[in-house]
Amino acid sequence: MERIYYKIGEVAEMLGEEVSTVRFWSDTFPRYLKPERNAKGNRLFRPEDVEVLRSVHYLSRVEGLTLDGIARRLAENGDEVARRSRIYDKLRDIRAQLSELYDTI
Repeated sequence: MERIYYKIGEVAEMLGEEVSTVRFWSDTFPRYLKPERNAKGNRLFRPEDVEVLRSVHYLSRVEGLTLDGIARRLAENGDEVARRSRIYDKLRDIRAQLSELYDTI
């Protein structure tokens, strides 16, 4: 079951990033990310926000784009970027599973 909101630490763990990086991306791309705030002022990300952050992570870490490049790609074809980042994540997971299997042999 998918959750309604994710805390920033949970999102950072999902992406393998530091909380400060996720916070920075959240502040850098307000056009695409609009996290809610709880009573304490902490960011709460919706699943759609998490998908955008996955795309930003993919463009930054895998494709090596700058912040301007990331913004441009999200504006031009954000759906394609999201699709590619999901494929990349699935392939990474498959590789990890195969590596685990290989280690047991």
